[in-house]
Amino acid sequence: MNRIHFIKYTAFSLELVLCFVLQSLPGFRLEVFGGTPVLLLPLVMTIAVYEREIPAIVFGVAGGLLADGGYSGPMGYYAITMAILCYVVSILMEQYIRTSLLTVMLVGTVSLPLVMFGQFVFFYVAMGYGNVWEYFFAHILSRIVYTWAMIPLFYALNRFIAVKTQQDS
Repeated sequence: MNRIHFIKYTAFSLELVLCFVLQSLPGFRLEVFGGTPVLLLPLVMTIAVYEREIPAIVFGVAGGLLADGGYSGPMGYYAITMAILCYVVSILMEQYIRTSLLTVMLVGTVSLPLVMFGQFVFFYVAMGYGNVWEYFFAHILSRIVYTWAMIPLFYALNRFIAVKTQQDS
């Protein structure tokens, strides 16, 4: 691995750790309409926009394991879904879709609700909890919207890193 890749992957790794710490701090979590964002989800998705398949999957699994560790639930759900998400996003952006904020927002419009609704179905509906739809509308829906609203921030940051490291190589 050359120096530029090392710098880029170190920057992405620091982003992962920083986002994990920020979303884990109780006093920092800004709650809007009963939901808090899953910062790692748009982060790994926007990293995958600028990476090939294997690095995208690695960052997806790393972000997923951090998200699994940060939320009280069975280990592995976010690791698997984020790895799949990052793989698909990487392939789409590399081969089929031109990378822009609009296209990343559209991909996020489809993918983020799928991941979070899947978590809701597997860990709330399937477990037989009562009032699941009330919980969905009170917490999960606002979490989806709040997480989606974080995409432009991470897109700009990761675009900056990708463009700077691409120019230097």
